[in-house]
Amino acid sequence: MKFTVDITKEEFKKFNYYVMAKINQSKAIKWKLQAFYLIFGGLLTVFLFEMYLVYKNECCFSYSNLNSAMIALGVWFVILNLWQQIYIRLFISAGVDEQGSVLGLWEIEITEYGISESNSLFSSTFAWEGIKSVEKDKHSLYLFSDAVKAIILPLEQISEEIESEITKNITNRSK
Repeated sequence: MKFTVDITKEEFKKFNYYVMAKINQSKAIKWKLQAFYLIFGGLLTVFLFEMYLVYKNECCFSYSNLNSAMIALGVWFVILNLWQQIYIRLFISAGVDEQGSVLGLWEIEITEYGISESNSLFSSTFAWEGIKSVEKDKHSLYLFSDAVKAIILPLEQISEEIESEITKNITNRSK
């Protein structure tokens, strides 16, 4: 079964958000992020409390930019919490070439042995055993060959017949 899909920056952005959310929810990463935020939050609270005491007691009039420092610290805190969204936007806007090996028109072929994807520059074939997982969100069907590498199939561009063919082949791969 052959069909084509057109992968746009928007589909690639949604895939990256999906992968980042998936990684952040993994048990191996989740406790590390929680520990980081707890330590960071504690240090930030101590710093802000100390800054407040200096400001409240009118100590150290020589530091005239205290308000500016607190505003800068607040901005830094907001940016730190939004780093994933900022990074993904920058990566997608600057790091992905319209004529490269990710975006554009792809020809997909499904056989009983595996799935192939190709465009004018690139071609790859995965045996069904090489597909680690098939995951779906409200935008796309993802055939993961690794933790962050997947064939992206936008749901609005594929039929239910294609989905069922993939499901059938993935189910039959271990037989």
